[in-house]
Amino acid sequence: MINRKIARRYAKALMNIGREDGNYERYLEELQSFTSLFQTEKELREALINPTFGASPRQAIITEVGTKLGLSQIVMNLLYVLVTKNRIQALPDVTSVYQELVDEVAGRVRVHLITAYELKNHKLQELTHALEGFVQKKVIMEVEQDQSLIGGVVAKIGGMVYDGSLRTQLEAFKELLEKG
Repeated sequence: MINRKIARRYAKALMNIGREDGNYERYLEELQSFTSLFQTEKELREALINPTFGASPRQAIITEVGTKLGLSQIVMNLLYVLVTKNRIQALPDVTSVYQELVDEVAGRVRVHLITAYELKNHKLQELTHALEGFVQKKVIMEVEQDQSLIGGVVAKIGGMVYDGSLRTQLEAFKELLEKG
């Protein structure tokens, strides 16, 4: 399996082109579209991953699917390279890294917010605004519910986790009581 370091190389190359021609957001949408299809359509994935088909037939599949999806030649060229180098299985990682690069260039950050219960819209907006002040970037909120938290929230921002859940506070209190 390909690692993120190699995926980063491909994503950075695409970002360089995207910044130069101003289409980096468009390329992200196209990559996400193809990657979604790649992950959900088993036959497509198996045909593109299987090196016994040869690069040419696999590139023809990319051309056909890419044309139907309206992909730019730049994104199709990246897919051709991944197929030729037998690294198409890295596509989800390339897309993920590319999304991080696009967010960085666009001055935004994705926050994965886990709440015990559904937040009302105004509370979610307040929290988003507060986090934007904290990270000094536009926040794109991805919300998930997990009732095992009991109360509070857990926010994952990049590699950092900010845990304000009641469950974690109760566990810390329990450890304190056990220590005496």
